[in-house]
Amino acid sequence: MELRYDDSQLQKLFSEMNVKDRIKSMKSAFRREGNYVKKVAINNLRSDLHSNRDLERGIQVKLFKRGTGFVVTIKSDKKTGKGFYTKKNGEKKPVLIWAEGGTKMRRTKTMTKVYRRKQRSHTTGRMKSYCFMADAKVEVRNRVTDDIHSKLEDNVWKIAKKYGCK
Repeated sequence: MELRYDDSQLQKLFSEMNVKDRIKSMKSAFRREGNYVKKVAINNLRSDLHSNRDLERGIQVKLFKRGTGFVVTIKSDKKTGKGFYTKKNGEKKPVLIWAEGGTKMRRTKTMTKVYRRKQRSHTTGRMKSYCFMADAKVEVRNRVTDDIHSKLEDNVWKIAKKYGCK
């Protein structure tokens, strides 16, 4: 079974559009697809961890300013509380960064240059890696390029229809 796709009309229409409309249609397609990938990552986060709105707001979509494309990242912002977990005592911690990659086993120190503790050193634990972003990448890898092409085509036709081309 062979699939053929003729995009000659789309190419002609795209070449007749001005630069501003081309960029607008491309950015719109990338933004929509980036939000889809973000939604998949948030669903993976919800299934792995007990998440809340602040944690979910730490997963963000950034469009490239120069060139075309997007990236879905984890970002913690202390000022707004995005990507932070509030502990029982009210202290906020950027858990998302640690949840993605995990942490190594940590220990306390028995003695420093200034202070010698009464208690011997002991482990303070580690955080396992949940890999919700890596899972999202694997989950959407095959679908993203096809969706971007179709959404770009839809946006070009929408802009063309808006300005009277049919």
